[in-house]
Amino acid sequence: MLLGWAFVLLTAWLSLERFDPLFWRAMVPVTLELAIGCGLLFRRRWGWLLGVATAVLFILGGLHLIIFVRGEYVVVDALVHRLVPAGVILVALLPGRARRAFLSE
Repeated sequence: MLLGWAFVLLTAWLSLERFDPLFWRAMVPVTLELAIGCGLLFRRRWGWLLGVATAVLFILGGLHLIIFVRGEYVVVDALVHRLVPAGVILVALLPGRARRAFLSE
């Protein structure tokens, strides 16, 4: 699930014609999600640790945007680009039985 989401984002961003600083800034979370997905796929401990650290940083960044930044679409941007990916990462980190129970309800 996490690898699929990261590859969709990677494909969308690579379809752009120019690789400006906005592109490279957007590639950092995608790269982290790909690394977490590969680490979890190969059952490596570093994948789990990187996933927890990334999810915590995404949540803190999203809350920072919601609380301290003023703007028209700040809450939507924080939800879509920070909090939802953090939730996807945390669900991917759940053990198999807990993940099946969480996703089936």
